[in-house]
Parts: sequence; C-alpha cells; structure tokens
Amino acid sequence: MTITAPPPSPGSGAAGPPSLSPRRRTVVRTALVVAAGVVTVGCVVALGTAAWGISAYRVAADEKVLPSDLRSLTVDVGNVPAAVRLTTDPEATQAKVSMRLINSARSGGHTLELSEESGTTRVTVSGERSDFMDWGRTGEITVTLPPETARRLSVTAQLDDGVLLVDANLDSLVVHNLDGAVLLGGSARNVEVHTRDGSIVAHDPIAVGESFLATAVDGDVDVDFANTAPRNLSATTRDGDVEFSLPEPGPYLVQASGDSTRVSVPQTGDRARAAGTVTVRTVDGNVVIDTLERR
Repeated sequence: MTITAPPPSPGSGAAGPPSLSPRRRTVVRTALVVAAGVVTVGCVVALGTAAWGISAYRVAADEKVLPSDLRSLTVDVGNVPAAVRLTTDPEATQAKVSMRLINSARSGGHTLELSEESGTTRVTVSGERSDFMDWGRTGEITVTLPPETARRLSVTAQLDDGVLLVDANLDSLVVHNLDGAVLLGGSARNVEVHTRDGSIVAHDPIAVGESFLATAVDGDVDVDFANTAPRNLSATTRDGDVEFSLPEPGPYLVQASGDSTRVSVPQTGDRARAAGTVTVRTVDGNVVIDTLERR
C-alpha cells in the first residue's frame, strides 16, 4: 500500500520562492532589458571600432628597377620599421627593389625613391611614419639581384628600427642598424656591421675574404666562417657574448677579453705566420673561439 503525503497547508512552515509584486516584476524586466542593451551596444561599438581600425590602414606596395650597371647601392629605410632583405635570384634578369608596408591611410602613401649620388644608387622610403608602425615590424623591403650583379656590388644598409637579412654573395657589405638584428648569409670580400640594440648572427657559415668587423652595444655576435677566415677579424660588444668558429688549419693570432674566454683554435704569436688576426672584446659577456666543425 502506498501512502501519499498530503500537500503542505498554507500555514505549515514550508517555504516557497517569494512572489514578486507587479512593481518588482517591472523593475526586473527593465534591468534585464537595460543589461541586454548595454551588451548589444558594447558589441556594436567594439565591432565598429575594429572595422574603423582596419579601414584606417592599408598595404602600400611599390617596386623599382635598379640600374643595369649597378656597382654601389645604399638602402636607407630611415625610421620605417621594416625588415630589409638582400637576396639573389638565378632567374633574375635585372636588379630590383620591392616594398610592402602597412601604413595609415591618413598619413599618405609610402613609395620607394631612387637617386644617384657620386656613382652610388640610393634607395629611400618616402612618406610619414604613422603611430601604427610603433606596434612592431610592419613590412618588408626586398632587394633582388642577379648573381653576377651581386658579386661586384658594394651594399650599404641603414636602418633605425628593423631587421636586416642577407643571403647573397656580395663584394662588400656595410650595415648601420640602431634597433634590430642582423642575420648574415652568403659571402663578401669585406663585411662591416654596427648595431646598437640587436644581435649579429650567421645561421650558416659565411665566407669573408679580407676583413670582418662587428660592433654591438647590447647584443651577441655569433658567426661561423667557412673556407678560409678573413685576414682581419674584430668584434666588440658591451653587453653580450661573442662566439666565432674558424676553419682549419690556422694558426690564428688571437687577442680576446671578457668575463670568460675560451679559445680552442691553433694559435701563434707571429703575425707573419697567422692565417688571420682575431681581436675580440666584450665588457659584460663571454668569448668563445672554436674550430669550425667539418660537415
């Protein structure tokens, strides 16, 4: 037999949810409507702001053909925070420079400008820098060279706020960079790199015939040298490590100073017998000079 308990009487002590008066129901409904309105307006404002932000910026693209008798090239991007790439293309029939930048539609267009100064072709970027460019690297400028043109070319790169990537066999390379890394590749007779805040790195061994000079204020110098080391090799950094790998057989005339130094290449004190002179100094960092591993 099943006994069903009778429902509690109104006076029994069982508490139910409090009922809302018509006035309180109106207040709750109004609060919900207001909250929904605030959320909707917030979403609309956010989407509108994003759409306005996207529409306020555009991609600037430009390309220029460089002279056929190019011997000396200066690429000066000023304060445009773009990555600059130097590369060769076996299929290229002429040297050219191309640019793609994100800039403000209100700041006017950026274009590449060519000029000739004492036999040197100079590439610059016209237009005002927008606040958007302060957010980070906002584009790329690429110099594409036929291999024969690259081998006889002297290149100077000047950057205030950008990264330089080199993958070309040049005659000489000079770099002045204030804030950004320099990534080296390929070969050159002479290489000279100066950077304030950034490292100087070669991911693969590079070939430098005569001289290599690197200075950094706050950054590491890490370069391997293939084939034969340059006759004169010098690196100085204030806050950073210096690491070189030199090809055999040597010997090398080495002068190194830093927090700690480790030199494992064959050495000589006779400059006439030295395969190269290596001078390395770091104020706050370590120095390592190793023998290049055969691959």
